[in-house]
Amino acid sequence: MRLLRTLLFPVSLMMQIILSNASCNNDKGKLFTALSHKRTGIDFNNIIRENEEFNILDYGYLFNGAGVGIGDINNDGLSDIYFCGNFVESRLYLNKGNFRFEDITNKAGVTGGGNWNTGVSMADINGDGFLDIYVVSSTDGRPRYRKNLLYINNGDLTFKESAAAWGIDDDSYSTHSAFFDYDKDGDLDLFVINHSLDKYAHPDSAQKNMHDPIYEHKLFKNTGNRFVNASQETGMKTNIMNFGLGLAIADFNNDGWPDIYICNDYSEQDYFYINQKNGTFKEELENYFDHVSLSSMGNDAADINNDGFIDLFTLDMDPEDNYENKLVAGPDNFDLYSILKNTGFYNQTTRNMLQINNGGRYFTDIGQYADIFATNWSWSPLLCDLDNDGLKDLYVSNGYGRNSTYMDAIMASVRQMSKQQRGMPHMSKLEVVQTIPATILKNYIFRNNGDHTFTNVTETWGDEVPSLSNGTAYADLDNDGDMDLVANVINGYAGVYRNNSEKLTTNHYLKIKFDGTGLNKGGIGAKVEIRYKDKMQVQEFQPSRGYMSSMNHELIFGLGDAEVIDELKVIWPDLLEQLLTGIKADQTIVLRNRDAEPTDPKALQKIKPLLVPAPDSTIIDFKHIENDYVDFRKQILLPHFLSTQGPHIAKGDVNNDGLEDLWFSGAAGTPGKLYIQRKDGAFEYSRQQSFEADSNCEDIGAQFFDADGDGDIDLYVVSGGNEFTPRAPELQDRLYLNNGKGSFTKATNRLPVMITSGSCVKAADIDNDGDPDLFVGGRLTPEAYPLSPRSYILENNGKGYFTDVTDKYNRSLTEAGMVIDAVWADINGDKLPDLIIAGEWMKIRVFKHTGDALTEITETCGLKDTEGWWNSIHAADFDNDRDIDFIAGNMGLNTRIKVSVSEPATIHAKDFDNNGTMDAIMGYYIQGVSYPFYAKDDLQAQLPFIKNKYPDYKSYSDQTLNDIFSAEELKDALLLKATLFASCYIENKGNEQFEIRPLPREAQYFPVYGIESGDYNNDGHTDIIVAGNFTGTRVKFGEQDAGKGLMLTGNGKGEFTSLSDMESGIFIKGEVRDIEEVKLSDGKSIYVFALNNNKAKCYRINDN
Repeated sequence: MRLLRTLLFPVSLMMQIILSNASCNNDKGKLFTALSHKRTGIDFNNIIRENEEFNILDYGYLFNGAGVGIGDINNDGLSDIYFCGNFVESRLYLNKGNFRFEDITNKAGVTGGGNWNTGVSMADINGDGFLDIYVVSSTDGRPRYRKNLLYINNGDLTFKESAAAWGIDDDSYSTHSAFFDYDKDGDLDLFVINHSLDKYAHPDSAQKNMHDPIYEHKLFKNTGNRFVNASQETGMKTNIMNFGLGLAIADFNNDGWPDIYICNDYSEQDYFYINQKNGTFKEELENYFDHVSLSSMGNDAADINNDGFIDLFTLDMDPEDNYENKLVAGPDNFDLYSILKNTGFYNQTTRNMLQINNGGRYFTDIGQYADIFATNWSWSPLLCDLDNDGLKDLYVSNGYGRNSTYMDAIMASVRQMSKQQRGMPHMSKLEVVQTIPATILKNYIFRNNGDHTFTNVTETWGDEVPSLSNGTAYADLDNDGDMDLVANVINGYAGVYRNNSEKLTTNHYLKIKFDGTGLNKGGIGAKVEIRYKDKMQVQEFQPSRGYMSSMNHELIFGLGDAEVIDELKVIWPDLLEQLLTGIKADQTIVLRNRDAEPTDPKALQKIKPLLVPAPDSTIIDFKHIENDYVDFRKQILLPHFLSTQGPHIAKGDVNNDGLEDLWFSGAAGTPGKLYIQRKDGAFEYSRQQSFEADSNCEDIGAQFFDADGDGDIDLYVVSGGNEFTPRAPELQDRLYLNNGKGSFTKATNRLPVMITSGSCVKAADIDNDGDPDLFVGGRLTPEAYPLSPRSYILENNGKGYFTDVTDKYNRSLTEAGMVIDAVWADINGDKLPDLIIAGEWMKIRVFKHTGDALTEITETCGLKDTEGWWNSIHAADFDNDRDIDFIAGNMGLNTRIKVSVSEPATIHAKDFDNNGTMDAIMGYYIQGVSYPFYAKDDLQAQLPFIKNKYPDYKSYSDQTLNDIFSAEELKDALLLKATLFASCYIENKGNEQFEIRPLPREAQYFPVYGIESGDYNNDGHTDIIVAGNFTGTRVKFGEQDAGKGLMLTGNGKGEFTSLSDMESGIFIKGEVRDIEEVKLSDGKSIYVFALNNNKAKCYRINDN
C-alpha cells in the first residue's frame, strides 16, 4: 500500500465498518441487477471487528479482505461459490439454479479450519474429474493457524482436507495461489504469493538480501501425488520485502509456455518471470516494462485489443476525485522517488496501469490514455466481456475499512504516539483507530470502446451500492451465456450481480468447457483463438485472477452480431492443437484434449523492417551527459523539469568536402561536439577549443548557415537552461565563425546582448537582401516561470553582424510566449517566408510575412483554440497538393490531465505572497471542476500562508483556486491555459486556412519532441518518424516513457497509419530530443536520434 504510510507512520490504521445490506434493485435497462441475500440464499458476511488488542495498528493488512472461488463442484452444470472468511468461517454455496443457493459448508467440511483465510483456487488436483479447493491463510501470528488447506473433493459434496499429504500445508503469510503446468509434464504445479509484515515495508535496499520463508513467494512442483518447493531451483526471487497481492499466470510472449506476473505492495517492485522452457524462470520486469504501479494490488491478464497477445492491468490506490486525492496526498518528493529508483526499487508510480503487450517483446502503459488509471483503494480488476460485444470490459472492486493513508490520520496518529512516548495523556489505541474514516465506494465498471479507451459506465451498467469489496469473480451462474459477478464484501453481505445482457442486447456468444487429460483434467492453461468476420479473439483458461479469487472453469466469447465462428483453434498445455470450423453461436461446446493432434512448429512470419540499426559506435560515438540539477528544489510548483531540453543536432558541410557533418549540443558542464563525416561514412569527433571554452553554457538550439557571406557555414548556438540566474552571462547566445576548413572561432560583438534562456534558432532571408536573418525563440525566464522570455528577430547586415529588429516586424514577438520550436515556411505561395512558432502554454502561432512585417493570423487561420504544451513543429507537403503542411509534437494524451476548450488546464502566476518570487499555480479539471494540482504540503511550501489558512488536509481538500484566493488577488495574475494536448497534423487548406487533426493514437502515448519526414517505404508519399518521452516529471504524473520511436506512413492525402516497431525497425528506449536525416558519402541516408543523457542512435534504410 501507499509508500507514504511506511515513511511517516510505520504501522497502519483502521476501524470497523458495517454496511447496510444491498437489496435487489429493479432498475430497468441496467446491465446488472444486484440480488439480495434473501433472494439468493447467499448470506455470507465477512465481518471484521476491531478491539484494543487487535486492530490496524497491530496489523496493516487487516482490511485486505478475502476472495471468491467459483466452480462446478458436483458436475451438475451449475457454478457453485466458495467465499473465504477472515474472522468468520469460509462458506460454500451450492447452486440450485435460477440464482438460488444452498449453504453446504458444514456438510462439505470446508469451513477454513478456523484460519484467517484469504485466497481460494479451484482445480482438479488429482485428475478424478471433480474440482478440489485450495484455501490459503494469513494474519495469525501462530503458524499452525496459517497453514494452507487443500480440500480434496470426494465426489459426493464432501471434501477431505489433505494439504499436508500433498505437501502444500505451507504456513507462510499467504495471499493467493494459482495452479498451472509450468514444466509441461502433464500435472498441475502450484504458485503461492505471500506477503511480509509492516516492519519490513520501509524501502531499505539491504532488506532485498534478507530472507525468511514465511514471507517469500513459493513455486511448488507437482511430482504426481505430492508437491515439493521448487522456488530456488526455478529462479524465484526471495526476500523479506515480498508483499504479494496480485498474481497473473499467462503466456505473455506467445511461446506456448506460462509466464508469471506478481504485484508487490509497498516499495518492492513487481516481478515478471519469463518461462525458460527448461523448468526454470528468468525475472525480466525491467526488460519488459518501463514502469509499474507502486502500491500494486490485484491484477488481471487478458487481450483487451484483440491482437492475439495478452495484456496486463494492475491496480493501485489513486483516487479518481479531487477530494480523496487531496486527503491522501503528501509532498511530491522527487528526491525520494529518485533514491528509490536508483537503489533497486525501479520506476514505480501510484496509479493503475494498463500495460499493452507489444508482440510479446515489451509492454506500453496506456492506463492514462485509456482513462482507467484512478479507481481509489482498489483490489480486484477483472477483464471480461460483460456485454458480449467481443471486447474485454473492466470491473474493479473498491474500499477500505480505515483509510490509513489520509494525511490527517497519519498526523493525528503521530501526535498521539509522541504524547505517549513523552508520558503525556493520550488516546488509547482503539480511540485512535476510531478517528480514522473508511473509504466506502461503489465498484467501478468500464466499457471497452474498442480504441484503447474505456468509458466509466458504473452508473448506467451497474446496480452497485457503496461497499468494502475485495475479491471478485465472474461466472455464468444462470447459464444464459453472459458473465455474472460475485464480490466478497467486508461487513456486508456478499454481492451477487445478475447480468442482463441477453435481454438488453442482441449480442451472441460461445461458451467453451475443457476436457483435459491425466492430472490436468480441467485443461488449465489451454489457449483458444477464434476468428470471425475479419476479427479475432484470444483467451487463456487460467482461473486464478483478479485478487484472491478463482473464476469458473469455462470461457465465454462475446461475438457481437456474429452468428458463426469461422475458425476456432485450441492450443492445449501439452502443445497439441485442435482446429474447428463453422461453429454456430449461442451454444456451449466441450473441447477435448484427446481430439487434439501434434502440429509442426510454425516458423514465425518474418517481417522486413523499413529501417535497421546502423552501427552507432562506428558511425557516431556521441553521448549526451546531462548535468545533475533538480528543478523542483528551487521552484517547487513547476509542472516539470525545464533543465533537460537537449541535445539538439545541427547539420551541414563544415569543411566543404561535399559531406554532411553534425554538431550536437551539450548540457551545462559539457561542450557541444562536432563530428566530421569521413569518406567511409563514419564520423570523427573534431575537438574545438572555442566550444570547450563555453562548456559552462547549456546549449539548446543550433543552426549552421553562412552568417558572414564568405562561402562557408558558421554556427549559431542558443544558450538556455533553467540552472542559471536571470542575468547570468551563460545565457548569452553565441556565434562561431568557420575558417572554411571546419575550425570555429567564437565571434565577438556580432550579436546584440541577449541574456535570455532560449530554445531555437531558425534562419531565413526575411528582408530579401540575399543573406540569412534569424528568429531566436525564448524558452523560459529563470526563477519566474511561466513569464514569457524575450524572443528575437535578428537582421543580418550581410557580414555576420546582427541587429535586433523584432519591434520592426511584430512587437508581440518580443514576448511571444515560452517558445520551444519554430519553422519558416511559405504557407501561401507568395515566395516570402512566414513564421510558425509553438511552445508551452501556447497556441500554434502563425505570422504571415507581408513584405515589411510579420502579421499574426492565428485567430483567423483555423488555429485559434490550440493552446498546448507543444514541443516541436515540422514542415513538409504531406497531402501532395504542393503547399506546406505541418506536424506538431505535443504533450500527448497519455496523461492524467485531460484538457479541452471547455475544460482547459490553467496556470495562474503572480507573487501572491509578496515575497519577491513568482508563484505559478497550475490547475486542471477533475469531474467537471478545476482544482489546483498541488498537494497541501507542496502549495504551503511555496505559499506559507496556506498552512495557517488550512490547518488540516481536509479543510484544503475541496478548495478551488477561487476559494484560496480572492477575486481581487487573482485579477492581475497572469493566466495561461492549455486546451489541446494531442500531437497533430496541420493541413494547409489554402487561402491561409489550416485544419488541425490528431495524429493516430500510438503517437499520443508519449510527448513528441523529434520529428522527421521522408518516403521510407518508397510508395511516393511522405511518411513521418516521431520520437520523444520525458522523465523530468512530478512524481504524481510519473515518467512519460511510452515512446520507442514511431513511424507513421502517409497515403498522400494527409492520413497516416502507425507501424509497429517490428514493421518500422525503430526501437529506442530513452528521451529523444531531436532527429536528423544525414546523407552519407555513398548517397544513402542514416537517421540520427539524439537522446537526453544517453548515446545517439542511428538507423538506416533496410535495403537487404
